[in-house]
Amino acid sequence: MHVMEFKEKIVAFVDILGWKDLVRQAESGTGRSLPELVGLLDCFGPVDQRARFEDAGPKCCPAATFHERNLDFRVTQVSDCAIISAEISPAGVINLINYCWTAVFHFLEHGIMCRGYIKLGSVYHEDQHIIGSAYQDAYTAERNVTAFKREADERGTPFVEVDPTVMTYAEDCNDACVKTMYSRMTRSDGVVTALFPIQRIKHHVVPERTDGVGSYLRQLESNNNVRKRILRYKASIEVLVNPDNPDAIRKARHYLDALDSQLNLCDETDVAINAFVRQG
Repeated sequence: MHVMEFKEKIVAFVDILGWKDLVRQAESGTGRSLPELVGLLDCFGPVDQRARFEDAGPKCCPAATFHERNLDFRVTQVSDCAIISAEISPAGVINLINYCWTAVFHFLEHGIMCRGYIKLGSVYHEDQHIIGSAYQDAYTAERNVTAFKREADERGTPFVEVDPTVMTYAEDCNDACVKTMYSRMTRSDGVVTALFPIQRIKHHVVPERTDGVGSYLRQLESNNNVRKRILRYKASIEVLVNPDNPDAIRKARHYLDALDSQLNLCDETDVAINAFVRQG
């Protein structure tokens, strides 16, 4: 017999920014179509992730400790937001973070920004129902995210913020993979930590694996392909920003500036690759 009970879990609330404008445009025939909007929601990730874990085990850090093979993983999608929860274990925490991180990255590829909050707490989460203070707190905190804020009173920055309790759990657990993956998927502004997939968009120079000038030229080409991706992402974000909405412009500036930093990194990588060629 199924027992209904509150559990201590890691819970995430992730919301799409600018969704109302996308819907209005679709309804008026001036933007993306309804099928395209439905397709965009797939960026949240598979709602059957629990079954996938049950079948194949944890995907991220597969050797990490867990209580249940399916990580007690639950996903509920409602219009422009998703609520995700998992057991509190090294595998549960890092796989939920990875699930959210992947969703944010996929939305970025379409020029769409996300905001959210991830925390630990009490919740009852089944396929059709979610009740509990952890969900309520994450839902409320999402509107007041301050990660990477530029003004003292800025609220609602476009990032999925990680609660200090989650940060402490990930950084203090005894699993090296979890610690490594957590550091790769997040960034801190010195006060607040948030998911930060933009830092993934770069080319890694591996000089010890090169086989002459041809290999360096391929690395230059690969780096330039990264540059083109970044420029495409920037264009996608810019076209969706309402120029009459100062708040939307301010939010977009966070992403655009971060992408500009990656463009600068591409330039630096070109210099490094060319230096290797000269040395060879």
